Amino acid sequence: MKRIVHSAMSLRRALLLLLLSALVSCRNGSLLPRSGGQLYEVLLVGDTAGMVRSVLSADVEGLPQPEPSFDVSEVCAKAFGNTLRYTRNIVIVDINAEAYTRPSIRSERNVWAQPQTVVHIGAPSASALRNGIDSIGRRLRILLNRSEARKQLSLLRHERNVKAEKLARKMFGIALWIPADMIASKQGKDFLWLSNNSATMMQNIVVYRDWSPVTASDVKANHGGRDVKTVGYGGSEARGFISARDYVLGCNILGETDSMHMATVPESVLTDGRGFYRGLWMMTGDAMGGPFVSRAFLLQQSGRQGNLVCRHIVVEGFVFAPGKAKRNAVRRLEAVLYTMKQVKRADH
Repeated sequence: MKRIVHSAMSLRRALLLLLLSALVSCRNGSLLPRSGGQLYEVLLVGDTAGMVRSVLSADVEGLPQPEPSFDVSEVCAKAFGNTLRYTRNIVIVDINAEAYTRPSIRSERNVWAQPQTVVHIGAPSASALRNGIDSIGRRLRILLNRSEARKQLSLLRHERNVKAEKLARKMFGIALWIPADMIASKQGKDFLWLSNNSATMMQNIVVYRDWSPVTASDVKANHGGRDVKTVGYGGSEARGFISARDYVLGCNILGETDSMHMATVPESVLTDGRGFYRGLWMMTGDAMGGPFVSRAFLLQQSGRQGNLVCRHIVVEGFVFAPGKAKRNAVRRLEAVLYTMKQVKRADH
């Protein structure tokens, strides 16, 4: 009997210690409640002048139709209660002359829930915020887009097509996370096309080597000179990218007839100068088209085939979804591009 009582008391002590440990961990943030909210959804608090809403609702670049950067819900500061604090993306605007001398922006992670991004925007007056809203708005969109990219990658981490990833590694010597729903594929010379083949929201990933004629810089590099480590395509980045893209995808992605092939809408192409490109694609001789986002990955060592050199491996995501909103699909594919890295010298 004494053994039973002693065991029960030990169990109570263990449960008490576990409870205390949980309380401490909760205070430290490791056991915060799960956050809620859809992808690219933001709760905006205290934006009485509507200035922050306007920058959050700005159109996404590189889409064929207007779509807002974020879906915004608004509440006043007094209505921002406990339940709303579990929202995954929160932007809090504070106009306070005593607290701020100029417009400012800062962010915190996992304040009331996890995963969570809370952005604080402060200004001494509404007019001061209006004068600085362009800079504040750009930084705000960058912060929230990074937060949503992390969310996209957390969803992708355990839902991947491992077989397709091994194929990309074998063909190109790269590691790349491939979504599990991309089960259709087509292979060509230095080319791989993966697709989910959806009838309503077709998402695609293509990987290809960009071969171009050998230049004086390549000869210098091969004789011990210092290689020119450009990220994109040099002085005429967009033109070089478009030329390579149109050649490779024009040869490998055809329409109903051989005269129909994928091409780029040249005037739509935007680049960040760091190897990322976005714009619109079209099918020549057909009404098909949609948005794309590409990453030109600079190789650690250029590949050579006779008078040709490969400086980049390009990974692209493109979408075909007539009549549908495409923002989230393009952003999902863009998150895939960030997972790319070179793991070994690929066989040529």
